[in-house]
Amino acid sequence: MAKKERKFGRLDYISLVAAGLVLMFLTYLLIAHTPLRRTIPGYPDRETQKAAAENYRKIDSLEKVIDLWAFQVANIQRVATGREPLPLDSMLFTRVEEAVDEETLGAFETCDSLLRVRMEGIEEEMRNRADSQGKITALQDVKFTLPLKGTLRAPFTRTGSHPFVELSAPAGTNVVAILDGRIVSAEWSELEGCSLKIQHDNDLTSIVRYAGKLSRNVGDAVKAGTTVAVVGQTSELSDGTIQFELRYRNQAVDPATYLPF
Repeated sequence: MAKKERKFGRLDYISLVAAGLVLMFLTYLLIAHTPLRRTIPGYPDRETQKAAAENYRKIDSLEKVIDLWAFQVANIQRVATGREPLPLDSMLFTRVEEAVDEETLGAFETCDSLLRVRMEGIEEEMRNRADSQGKITALQDVKFTLPLKGTLRAPFTRTGSHPFVELSAPAGTNVVAILDGRIVSAEWSELEGCSLKIQHDNDLTSIVRYAGKLSRNVGDAVKAGTTVAVVGQTSELSDGTIQFELRYRNQAVDPATYLPF
């Protein structure tokens, strides 16, 4: 006797859908409330969430700092153009950018341009005066002592990598301090041989490089004409040649302007 095929009825479909929904709900609970949720691509772990919270806090702090800076710039602009500064309490009620109006910004830019033109004119005048005089005013009356008895081998150049003079003298010639001062550096290296630095008054510093031997140590006070080094053989330069550098306020100046080499 042949078996009859069983057909799905309405109740069967409802049961199937209900079973599917229950399965989906259980799956959601399993993933949402267990560590399995971390296996989902893009789901933030605890460290990522902590970093995001920290970044949010930093951004909020930076926004407050930027607002304060903008507020201060706005007040500087207003004072520079002769207007009353804004009270600090105004930051609590309005955005700072609104305080920086076009009139204030335009006036500030005009003042800034005039100041730049004036400063450029002063700098140009100082350069022309220095070129015409040939000497720094503060150093005109300083009595220098020659660092050694020798000849000028290579002159000072303001541009490039030669902000010093090269002096030649027989090996064994004494190198002396050009002014009273104190030894602030004395060392030997394969690159520069024996070198030392002397700090003088008048914001002056003298530097000797490629000496054969040093005669003074760091911290020693020296008088003008005191022997501080001796000319000798070096690995970088020929026998009997040293470098001498003179700095005023940490800017290299031409020693030949003040010393008759």
